[in-house]
Amino acid sequence: MGMPGLGTLINMGMILAGSLVGMLIGKGVPDRFSKIIFQALGAATFLIGLSGVFTGMLQVGEGGALESSYTLLLILSLAAGGIVGEFLRLDRLFDKAGEAIKNRFGGKAGERDVGAGFANCTILFCAGAMAIVGSVQDGLLGDPTMLIAKGMLDGIMSVLFATVYGLGVPLSALSVGLYQGAVTLLAVLIKPYLTDLVVTQMSLVGSAVLMLIAFNLWDVKKFNVANLIPAAFMPLLFSLFQGVLGRL
Repeated sequence: MGMPGLGTLINMGMILAGSLVGMLIGKGVPDRFSKIIFQALGAATFLIGLSGVFTGMLQVGEGGALESSYTLLLILSLAAGGIVGEFLRLDRLFDKAGEAIKNRFGGKAGERDVGAGFANCTILFCAGAMAIVGSVQDGLLGDPTMLIAKGMLDGIMSVLFATVYGLGVPLSALSVGLYQGAVTLLAVLIKPYLTDLVVTQMSLVGSAVLMLIAFNLWDVKKFNVANLIPAAFMPLLFSLFQGVLGRL
């Protein structure tokens, strides 16, 4: 059993390493290559999120037919999480962080905003199923295996993103450290309540949020994805609330 939090530290290191490589490469990447990189990253992000949604929602029923589960939970989680995120104005926090980055280190990375890169990469690296499940495993079992595997994927994505977004990408490693570290600590503190079912539901909602990043990358429609981050924690809150009601 390893030290809880080790997986997150390794994950952060791989993001930083990939970002450094991407920033060195990105200085010579023409705009037309940047465009195709974003199209490819959008497709990969969408499919990763879609895979997580299907894994969480679809089950094989009697007779081999596919059955969907947690549809209402997904809707309620996204709606409630969006309201909480909008109330907290998480998108403004990301905007302010982006402005601070630009003011400190200089304006743009290619045609893309450094702050947008920080926000998109933060959500991409944090909202997926592996971030939640891996952090829980790291906290409950001291097993960093999944976060190390996630770190390898994040490192590859960081290379590609950093060729366009530049400095916004390595700074997202700090967000990963805070987010996954908090989930790991939470897993230790509320171990009895983090059942396999709750973790599955949290991963499902997180994957749904992840899919929306693809539309931002494709410039199809701008979603305030940052305001949906709390949605991933709604299944846990619903479970805790249900447990309180059951004891009344």
